[in-house]
Amino acid sequence: MPPTNKVDDPADAEKTRLAVCPRISLLPARYTKTVHFVRHGQGFHNVAGHIDHELYKSEEYADAHLTELGWQQAEALGRHVASTRLPVDLVVVAPLQRALETAVAAFGRLAPADGAAGPGPGSNGNGANGNGANGANGNGYSAGANGPLLMAAQEAVPGKKAAHVAVWGGGCPPFVAHELCREHIGVHPCDRRSSVALYRERFPGVDFSLVQPDGDVLWTLEHRETKDEIRRRGLAFLKWLAARPERSIAVVTHSSFLHFTLGTFAHQAAQPVQAELHKWYENCEMRSVVLSDDSEEGAEAVGAVKDPWHFAGGAAAVGGDGGAAH
Repeated sequence: MPPTNKVDDPADAEKTRLAVCPRISLLPARYTKTVHFVRHGQGFHNVAGHIDHELYKSEEYADAHLTELGWQQAEALGRHVASTRLPVDLVVVAPLQRALETAVAAFGRLAPADGAAGPGPGSNGNGANGNGANGANGNGYSAGANGPLLMAAQEAVPGKKAAHVAVWGGGCPPFVAHELCREHIGVHPCDRRSSVALYRERFPGVDFSLVQPDGDVLWTLEHRETKDEIRRRGLAFLKWLAARPERSIAVVTHSSFLHFTLGTFAHQAAQPVQAELHKWYENCEMRSVVLSDDSEEGAEAVGAVKDPWHFAGGAAAVGGDGGAAH
């Protein structure tokens, strides 16, 4: 038949697909992206909460930090990221201390004690994830030999904070904090964020422009988000991710947020698929999913984003640009 861009019998084509492979979906690659979901490392509140769940309500663990083990978990994740050469174009992180600390440890760069630039916990020499990506951090922080400072060094506070050296962003993807992917909001002080001003001081290489206002106006002592509320927030976050131009995104977030967000999907899928998607995240666990949106809204959001692997073919294949035009 002559070349055509139109399926002249869409109803019959759809009927055949449903009869042969109803669960398979196929989309142009530029309408999809890979998302690497990471739960933060062990926090001091986790240790206390495992002893007594009521301690999650204690002000002692407000906006909890990583324990020493939590830092070790995050740095181990960084080594895994480097060894697998995981491509990451953007790191999105929840605006809570434990998530921010996990993000910079896993995808940032440590400087050795002598101050010279050196590979970080997840680095192969080109940055935390080995893809050599760089991006503006939105804070106007000047980059030195190690790149922008992602996190200032911190001293230990017994039972509350582990000591840690500074973390840098040389050769790393940009880091963006987003309020939509924070932990289950309300009642538990460990899930109440600190001020944006404090975060900018501690994490100057992270872009906090999407976290507003300065104080936490979402958290209250009286109300904890319902399942429906956190699911709707999670789905709004996924829509935001789907509209981003990056193809491979790491999201460092929290267990309840992941449970309720991912639990809205795959209920008609095979049991192994459901089990993998719905499994509770361990501290510092990373699992990857493919995100797609083939709606009119999704297509409009993708807009002019190009498929980097597309080869035009035809007359353009031997054009002056070597066929690289899209």
